[in-house]
Amino acid sequence: MATVLITACPRDLPTRFGYYYLRKAADTLAAYGHKIVFLRSANLSNFRKALVTYDPRLVMLNGHGGRKAVTGCGDVILGAASYDPELGRKIVRENPGWMTGRIVFLFTCNAGLELAPRLYEEGALAVVGYKRDYIFLSDDSEPARSARSVPFFMGPIMFPMVLARGGSVGEAVSSVKESYRRYMVEAEMRGDEMVAKYLNYDLENMVVYGNMRVSL
Repeated sequence: MATVLITACPRDLPTRFGYYYLRKAADTLAAYGHKIVFLRSANLSNFRKALVTYDPRLVMLNGHGGRKAVTGCGDVILGAASYDPELGRKIVRENPGWMTGRIVFLFTCNAGLELAPRLYEEGALAVVGYKRDYIFLSDDSEPARSARSVPFFMGPIMFPMVLARGGSVGEAVSSVKESYRRYMVEAEMRGDEMVAKYLNYDLENMVVYGNMRVSL
């Protein structure tokens, strides 16, 4: 069984949705016997402490992402030294090496563009992310009541769901893609062209780097 570190800080509408669905993923991972470390108030200090203390095999980050970095509760918790135009921040200290030997899921906007390949170059086993803004549609501001948003989140969390039951990264990525496509067909059948359009957008912007055969 593996240790899984999740950061999700529900500070605004997008991160509330991310938090809600990553809690679902955490429950599934725990049901399969994996140890869950969930940082609801992630900052650089407690993120580093969790990595050192628990040495997680899988790290999943939800926050606001730029091409160079990902935030927790305000702080940049993972990033490469540079100016990040999406976040509007200069990253002075970098820490991609913290992901060496881990599977990483960057469930944020933009971080798949430059940060994801950098993490792989620094020794991450595999990294999944999105190259541009992650777009979802919702018919309610509360995740539990929003039916329209379901496919935008249930698709991506197939990644940890498949890993939870022993699947490889490659199998997990394939499951995510299949879920996106299935939800797209369902949206088209009910005439919701906007949902289908943005599911396709997110699918096209998903990237994966690393060893497709690794698992938890």
